[in-house]
Amino acid sequence: MIKNVVEKISRDICIIKYRKLPLCEYEKVNNDDIFYYPEIHSFYWLKLQKEFEKKLPNEIFILTKNLKIDNLIFLGERNKPWISKYTKSRKDFKPLIKSVEYFKNHKIDKKFNGGVKVGITEIERFIKNFYIITKCDGGFFDFNFTDENQNYLFYIHYSGELKVLTLNENANTIFLEFINQTKFIDSKSEGTCRIK
Repeated sequence: MIKNVVEKISRDICIIKYRKLPLCEYEKVNNDDIFYYPEIHSFYWLKLQKEFEKKLPNEIFILTKNLKIDNLIFLGERNKPWISKYTKSRKDFKPLIKSVEYFKNHKIDKKFNGGVKVGITEIERFIKNFYIITKCDGGFFDFNFTDENQNYLFYIHYSGELKVLTLNENANTIFLEFINQTKFIDSKSEGTCRIK
């Protein structure tokens, strides 16, 4: 029996347990943002061709499954709630209303600012709703996700492109072996690695 397919993790625990997730904190003294990013092995920007763009959640699920990832952990770089007051109050876009309701059903609402662990059976549905909020809320730009072993770091841009950072050589080898079993293609962004 599968339980806790979407599990909340307090922010402090998530930061301690998953130390490779990027963070950003505002420093009042210097009036500056302080960023933390882990050391990476390789950096890829991927996209789907136009005819496959609606399949983003499914393609991320396929990639996750091929990489033998059972759970993904999501966390915002900044200490802020997942769902902003503005997004929560919007009533003008039905998919967004449904996504906010999806998160509310998993108790990810109000002031929740922590991490979320998502099991493989829920990844596709979670990503679908996560991506809708990414596209609709400009303040929802800094959420990354990783596997429990912290071999990969993922980020979804509002355009639908997927950033994949491999954090060690073995993870990179496995990633390159399985990426061609998805419909993702190289976005050919400058300064990134190629998948072929």
